[in-house]
Amino acid sequence: MFFALSACFQQSPGPAAPTQKQLDEASTEQVVKQSADAVVLIFVLDSSGKEKSLGSGFVVSLDGKIVTNYHVIKDAEKALVKLSNGAFFPMESILASDAKRDLALIKVNGKNLPTLPVGDSKAVLVGQRVVAIGSPLGLENTVSDGIVSALRDEDDGVSWIQTTAPVSPGNSGGPLLTMDGKVVGVITWGIRMGQNLNFAATSNEVSALLSRPANVTAVSAKTTTPVAGQTAPVWTSLVSGRDYQVRVDADYIYTEWVLPPALKGTSAFGRGELKKSGELWSGQYRSYVPCVYVDRWTGQQKANWIKTDLPIEITKITATRIEGRAQNYPEGFDCKKAAPKGQAIWQGFTWIPKD
Repeated sequence: MFFALSACFQQSPGPAAPTQKQLDEASTEQVVKQSADAVVLIFVLDSSGKEKSLGSGFVVSLDGKIVTNYHVIKDAEKALVKLSNGAFFPMESILASDAKRDLALIKVNGKNLPTLPVGDSKAVLVGQRVVAIGSPLGLENTVSDGIVSALRDEDDGVSWIQTTAPVSPGNSGGPLLTMDGKVVGVITWGIRMGQNLNFAATSNEVSALLSRPANVTAVSAKTTTPVAGQTAPVWTSLVSGRDYQVRVDADYIYTEWVLPPALKGTSAFGRGELKKSGELWSGQYRSYVPCVYVDRWTGQQKANWIKTDLPIEITKITATRIEGRAQNYPEGFDCKKAAPKGQAIWQGFTWIPKD
């Protein structure tokens, strides 16, 4: 009886303690959550603004210093940096580089950007769990995890972290993170003949690069999305044939119609201001243009100036293509009345860089 009653009054077991696998998965999720916004996609462009190659990088300062691989940007005449929130920044300069260790420090004109802390690679242990974040084949913020499988020191003084975290072309320049969210390596290369044989430059070499005096190598000012104060590049509409200057500034896109020779020096303009919202940029396009007609009594040409203020959206912007839609009056205007004919409707457009 005593044993039976004892059994009846025993407390029921509580929730099972989390397994090591569950702890590791939770940690990986947390690392990605706190780190992914500081990982960037880098578009390397040729002189005409067309995409040549892709790479990854990560922000290390609020004002836009970005670490990547030397081989990602070594032949870059221009480059665009894309943040996880969709904002584009042109690469303004290369601040420092180390071809031997395949590291480079570049600069964009940023402000209050998300950053990653650089850790101490000397503290890394073989068998330690690590996470790699990058953009293999342009697939942004792709995550893989693994362990540190070896620490390699070469005779020429270069050190590498060998990891089992899978990487692919496009991962180059992305961070290798410990489970506390610190960068201990920069994904650099892998051996295609073997599986899970991937290597990262050490974070201590990154720290050495950051401590060097800046040896600025400026890049071309004519980038696909310049910042304020630079000459905006020209894009051509495949629909209307008009040329536009485009400037991206964080979450905003500004467009300016390039006036034809006949309108230069007049009050004519066409300007758009769009703000990012979700997956698109939306705003207003305002124009002020002359509408010319022939007076039926005198036979002379006259003009009425017409103002428009219509919605515009951009749904896609890359290094080589801008797509969107805008409201327009397809039937044109009654110039004598200075009024549109019919109703405004949405029409799609595509712009490409002008050679």
